[in-house]
Amino acid sequence: MNIHCMKCMEEYDDEYDVCPHCGYVRGTEADEIYYMKPETVLYDRYIVGTVVGFGGFGITYKAWDIQMEKTVAIKEFFPSSLVSRDDDGVTVNLYSEKNREEFDRGLLRFLEEGKSTARFGTHPNIVNVFDLFQDNNTGYIIMEFLEGVSLKEYIAMNDGQLDTDTTINILLSVIEALKTIHKEKVLHRDISPDNIFICIPDKVKLIDFGAARISSEDEKTMSIVLKPGYAPPEQYRNKSKQGPWTDIYALAATMYYALTGVVPEESVDRVVKDELVPPQELVPEIPDFINNSLMVAMALNYELRFKDVVEFKEAILHQRKVLSIEADLKRRKRRRAMAISILSAVVLLGVLISGLIYNKVKFDAQLEATSITVWICSDKENLQVAEEEFNNRITEFKKDYPHVEVQVDAFLAEEYYTKLLQAAEEDKLPTLFISTYADDKVLQNTIQLKNVFKAINKKDMYLLSDYEDYFPEENQMPTGVNVVIVYESTVETTEVKSNDVTAFYEGQTGYIVDGTLVYDDIQREFGGKYNINIELASEKGQLIACFVEAWSISESSNEAQQNAAERVISYLLGEMGQDVYYNQSGNGTPINKACFSEYIKINWELSELEGYMDNLVIDKDNLFDIEIECDEKYQAIVK
Repeated sequence: MNIHCMKCMEEYDDEYDVCPHCGYVRGTEADEIYYMKPETVLYDRYIVGTVVGFGGFGITYKAWDIQMEKTVAIKEFFPSSLVSRDDDGVTVNLYSEKNREEFDRGLLRFLEEGKSTARFGTHPNIVNVFDLFQDNNTGYIIMEFLEGVSLKEYIAMNDGQLDTDTTINILLSVIEALKTIHKEKVLHRDISPDNIFICIPDKVKLIDFGAARISSEDEKTMSIVLKPGYAPPEQYRNKSKQGPWTDIYALAATMYYALTGVVPEESVDRVVKDELVPPQELVPEIPDFINNSLMVAMALNYELRFKDVVEFKEAILHQRKVLSIEADLKRRKRRRAMAISILSAVVLLGVLISGLIYNKVKFDAQLEATSITVWICSDKENLQVAEEEFNNRITEFKKDYPHVEVQVDAFLAEEYYTKLLQAAEEDKLPTLFISTYADDKVLQNTIQLKNVFKAINKKDMYLLSDYEDYFPEENQMPTGVNVVIVYESTVETTEVKSNDVTAFYEGQTGYIVDGTLVYDDIQREFGGKYNINIELASEKGQLIACFVEAWSISESSNEAQQNAAERVISYLLGEMGQDVYYNQSGNGTPINKACFSEYIKINWELSELEGYMDNLVIDKDNLFDIEIECDEKYQAIVK
């Protein structure tokens, strides 16, 4: 008859006393007297094996599920300071009945952990709970058995710290798990390197929901469960406002430890005197955007942290501009000061208190009350989302010019230019529209945009000093560029196919030539498995680029509409408009120099672009007319 080894759970013939797979000797006593003996049967279904984990409140065993015929993990509630094991090797007994209330409260919390985890068991990044029950004066949770090591062990195995890409890839899985539980108003409240499990094969699981609680917008009493170094200050109080920001602090602290090998200063000590060392001071190679993201996520004041894990994810993927805590506080201070100034202006019944306000009013007076129509094209099937994104992009413009009504209409990219041509033929062009690839029949119905330069300084923009060379009719105004670069796979490949993005994603090709427009997509889909080779794409120190999002204004619009449309274009070239569209949303590379400086801080892999921006070769027709071949040593050569 075949039996299962109580250590590795592999099957072998019971005529042997030693497992041929792992060498475990059948009948070996448990390592501690308070562990259940191997081959103990629970619930007439689970055969208990050897212990794989022990903490102050529980013991975890490897086990065999007779009914499902698979290896599982059994977590037993066993608060070692309160209980002992009976002589039968199974029953749990209290040392003293005076501890009954504490034991019962702990058992209830233990079973709640099982229920909380079971709610999300189908999520690929959360450990799956199959069953839970009470027996032998205690409780048991049956869950999937995970092969692998904790993140804490994994960090130790890698010389005490991890590189940025590895850390991000691990934590992205945890973020996906948190997105799910936070959506259900559940907080984990115990995120740390101990509770993140690196599984074999390549998968990451969030475990140990023992501290999980339902969150609320209102203050309420919550149990104090925390791990020093990873818990935010609000978790040290049983009556506190806890929310997703609580788990974000712990997640950032975990990332801090992974990158530096140093456990962050305990938050309760930071409240007295904040001496948290920025991670970049410990490891200079950490990029600015990661350093800022962690410091924001670990702010003592939860209102300064990211409001949800999606924002945190965007920050560590450098898809969102993140100010340092100091810069953010200065910005808030400026806004408060502005609010006070506005209030003072109201109290003074409209008296102009500064030349700046006077000039702004004078400047605004140049725009009459009017209504303009804006056409944009989008690759998104949900065009309403594209329209909302553009409206969000010009939020500040609409605040400054509330008397200008802006109606935005989005069209699918594949049909956009056909609609534009039809509108031109019918003399129904919108006031303002994207004209990047517009037909001459469309462009001949547009005005010159010289007035735009009255509101901006060419010197503040890349490429616009040569504007007339690129746009001799002066009837199109670009807001950004798409610069050709080479994405070089770090995965071993056997062939090179230029521009085959699908093959690149699947690791079947070594290089692709593409633009900065797809940088965010490649970083998100292929993070950690590529390098950017800017020099390889250059010829004689120059890079090829094309303009993106060129705008034009219809000549059939009246003067008030044209003035308003010119002001919108000026706004889109300013730091606010450029930051939202390029830095935060990843739609190419900004031409506003101040915004570009932030762009390369956020997208640090593209920092070498700075040396090429003044010398780009603009090619409006053949952006990707570059090929890659290989020599006999399989070295890439750009033609």
